[in-house]
Amino acid sequence: MTANTIFKKLGTLRFDLGPACVGMFATLPQAVAYGLIALYPLGPKWASFGIAASIGSAILFGVISGFLGSNRFLISGPRAVTALVLASAIHIALDRGSSPADALVIAFAAVFGAGIFQLIAGTLRLGHAVSYVPDPVLSGFVNASAILVILGTIPTALGSTASSIAGLFENHDGNIIAFALVVSGMTVLGHFAAGNRIRFMPAATCGLIVGTAVYYIGVSFFPLPKAPLVGIIEISSLWHKPILFDISSIINTLVDNIDIALASALTIGLLASFDTVISSRAVDSRTGQHSNVNAELRLHGILNAVMGFIGFLPGSGALSRSLAIVDAKARTRTANAGSAIIFALSLIIFAPVVAALPLWATAGMLIAVALQAIDRMTIDKAWKLITKRQLYQRVILGDVLIGIFVVGVALLFDLAMAVCAGVLVSVVLFVLGMSKSPVRRSYRGSRVHSRILRKATSIQWLEKEGDRIGIIELQGALFFGSCARLRSEALHLLENGVEYLILDFRHATSIDSTGAATLRALHLHCLKSGKQLFISYIEPEHRIGRLQNNNDNPDHPSNHRHGKIQPRWIWLTLYANGVIQTLGKKNFFDDTDTALGHCEELLLRRFGKQSHSGRRGLFANSLLLKGMTREQIATLGRMTKRQRFAKGDIVFSQDDECDRAYFLVYGRVDVLINVPGTARKKRINTFTEGTMFGEFAVLDGAPRSATIIATTNTLCLSIERTEFTTLRKAHQDVVTILLLNLSKVFAGRLRLANIMMSELEQ
Repeated sequence: MTANTIFKKLGTLRFDLGPACVGMFATLPQAVAYGLIALYPLGPKWASFGIAASIGSAILFGVISGFLGSNRFLISGPRAVTALVLASAIHIALDRGSSPADALVIAFAAVFGAGIFQLIAGTLRLGHAVSYVPDPVLSGFVNASAILVILGTIPTALGSTASSIAGLFENHDGNIIAFALVVSGMTVLGHFAAGNRIRFMPAATCGLIVGTAVYYIGVSFFPLPKAPLVGIIEISSLWHKPILFDISSIINTLVDNIDIALASALTIGLLASFDTVISSRAVDSRTGQHSNVNAELRLHGILNAVMGFIGFLPGSGALSRSLAIVDAKARTRTANAGSAIIFALSLIIFAPVVAALPLWATAGMLIAVALQAIDRMTIDKAWKLITKRQLYQRVILGDVLIGIFVVGVALLFDLAMAVCAGVLVSVVLFVLGMSKSPVRRSYRGSRVHSRILRKATSIQWLEKEGDRIGIIELQGALFFGSCARLRSEALHLLENGVEYLILDFRHATSIDSTGAATLRALHLHCLKSGKQLFISYIEPEHRIGRLQNNNDNPDHPSNHRHGKIQPRWIWLTLYANGVIQTLGKKNFFDDTDTALGHCEELLLRRFGKQSHSGRRGLFANSLLLKGMTREQIATLGRMTKRQRFAKGDIVFSQDDECDRAYFLVYGRVDVLINVPGTARKKRINTFTEGTMFGEFAVLDGAPRSATIIATTNTLCLSIERTEFTTLRKAHQDVVTILLLNLSKVFAGRLRLANIMMSELEQ
């Protein structure tokens, strides 16, 4: 390393020294507060141990994550919510009769388990999945934790020796100290008065200073009762014998309390992971960097396992401390790790100050921190419901009820059970919400026809017998909670005259194995009753063999990242559950119009109403020539030209010059339009025998508005525009009847389009 490089690094360190000091000042009061929160159920005599456990975590967790973390500006260490869970675990263990030592073993075993949970989550790349925990459950948990801290701290804030609020009422000596209430109350007032007004010092520190000042002024000048103090924190005591060192003792302790340890481990793991992921994203957005949250989770998992083994508080990303060094212009990760190192050095200076803090003031600080932790949005939502200021109350009612439910379970039982119950209720409510009818709407083929433009007699017959065709449009998720409604609607149609049933999946988002089984059952029901089931808008997956290749695993993150494979999950689910094999690919159509046209053909063929190729007299008997005499028809026929087109031939293209109109004698042609901005074409209609197309050529002469392509061998009669002009001059009577019949054809098409549009808008 050259001298210039060394001086450059030293210069960078100089710029990071200030932000590191800012991080230290942000860490100190929080480390004290979280240590008091975590061990408050054990009573005042354990306060120094709790602060030591929190300080040790802030130093060890902060230094290692600062140097090795993926996000170089994310300060990590003890956090309020995880300290609350730890306190809850200790409180539950004590209620069951455990000793303080056993309660600590249970709590730190939960921290160890949380670390293992985070390590597994990071290894399985579930960093973003932790945000799937329902927000109402998290807010309800935080609110319940805050309320429990407040309830547990009130006796100390009142100067009572009672261990709980119930003890206050049981104690008839009335040993509530008014001065203790003044000190704790002034601490709370100082905390909220500082708020955002004092930016160079955290509000908790301001409140603690106010309460402590009130206490020492009171005892110095007046004969007021004295409070118990936090006590001396020996730096050497941080590195005590690991809590989880004696394996046999741990197993004996956990046998009867494994539920507390596991539930608390899951809760701490989820909350710590959520905190880390959200904080890391926020820091990334502020600094413009891109960190690997899964790598961060793996590191935090290892560190939390170590914290649990040693007996330190669990750690996670701390957004407030991280943004403090970012706002202080930190340049490298040295500011991050340096804040923990300077914090460790500062303990020599501030240890006597911490030791002299009165517990009445620290109780007030805990109450203020807990009050500030309560989710204000939930309170606002609840207030809007109570005052009826929310226009549509149902949009927030579920969130409020889940939050209240979680708080209620936590107060009646414990936090771990509250989280589990809250997640369960959220899942149930989600299922109920998703269980709305998957049937978007249903209609019959008598009112809505395919885009195949048939001759008038066929259309009239379809209007009469089209009720034999039924279409059900699906929406949302077709899963175990919604399949019953689809089955009910489908059976209703099949039992009321529908013989050809089409299921439209255009608006469906997903399907599970229960949904696949429902489709298979409907198909078998149709087979038994001589009916048919068709499915549209499910894009087939032609790469099943390729997807099974390990090198092209669709779940492999690199394939998603680079866009190599995007599996068609609905088709794959149906394939895996045997639906594709049972129905056969011939019963699947790209769109509903094609499926509807296929059903119409089956219906027309079944009742002998289908078209016959080369049918004699088709031109003479068409609606286009209705009312003409033989001589007039012959006159018009002499001016037409017979044109044959093979399958795939283009009759004319969009934007071509109009020179003639066509009458389709037999065959079929598709009407295609160009999709703007692409090379694709979209089919908008299909013409069959007995229909006329391109007729605007003889009316306005504008360029062609669509492309016509033959889909079968086709025969047309065409008349040139010049011939039509000649006909109009020489045989005005023929032109008059022809234009009148054209108007009737246009009117019929418009009426049919209006009926279909009205039906589809329902």
